Amino acid sequence: MIGMLRPALVYAGLLAGCGSGLTSATNTAPDRIAATVQSEAVPVPRRLSPANDKGVFTMKVGQTAGLVVSDPSAPDPDVEGRSVQVVEVNNVDASGRREWELRAVSAGRTTLRAGGSHPYTIRLEVQQ
Repeated sequence: MIGMLRPALVYAGLLAGCGSGLTSATNTAPDRIAATVQSEAVPVPRRLSPANDKGVFTMKVGQTAGLVVSDPSAPDPDVEGRSVQVVEVNNVDASGRREWELRAVSAGRTTLRAGGSHPYTIRLEVQQ
């Protein structure tokens, strides 16, 4: 009798293992963080935008990222702090956006803020 139940128990165990509760990492990727308050810093994605409003991101000294605003008349970001150098990228094509390169130059904290049609506040924490 037990010999006949063993395959059924093994099969039930395999089925129970399906749907283990693991979730895809794409749901929490830093570049998909929208306008929500973030309590902890996450690694900076390759590109930031106003969709990352209220985001807190970490960078390493020497690392770069981009800041892209899809408004050609967007104001330059106000920069509070010295750990990140903000360099405007001159778009030679009529892309209809503004872009800046963010260069982590020293340990510390820098906050980027802008108003206009696409307002945002983004905090960058640079580590050695």
